[in-house]
Amino acid sequence: MANLKDSPNFQVYDDYYTPKSAWERVRVSIPNKRIWEACMLGADLSKSDQYLTDLGCEVVADRTMNCLEKQPEDWDIIITNIPFDKTKKIPILERFVELDKPFMVIMNSMNTFTKYFHRIFKGKEKDLQIITPSKKINFDKLENGVLTPTKNCSFYSVYVCYKFNLPPDHLWID
Repeated sequence: MANLKDSPNFQVYDDYYTPKSAWERVRVSIPNKRIWEACMLGADLSKSDQYLTDLGCEVVADRTMNCLEKQPEDWDIIITNIPFDKTKKIPILERFVELDKPFMVIMNSMNTFTKYFHRIFKGKEKDLQIITPSKKINFDKLENGVLTPTKNCSFYSVYVCYKFNLPPDHLWID
């Protein structure tokens, strides 16, 4: 068994991008509503909004908008891959729950075991669902200015859904 405290070289690295395959896997669970891809600030290389559009979704995205401070005029649900860094992730999750609209976020599965995750969703458990993929999402990593697909991500990811009211057969996916 490994302990991250034993690894002096572990660093949070936020320059990973969501591959189209990650959205294709959950397309059946995404309602035909206007999507806000909320975590696009500074993500100039992200194609997440385009991938969702390619899958037939209506998407609003703004690479200059800080989702903690502003939101688009007209949107129904949030679908995004939030930052890995918890100093960014926690306020974003808190904001999304405060907005009290449906959202789906990709997160490291270990987040579901944290105190902050339980605090954020306390009292809202009935609105929380988690889609568990049968295999890892292998993200695209930015290295030397080039997006490179990863082959064996070091963690498992889940799709955390709030107020999606998904049927049970949508919660375990290939």
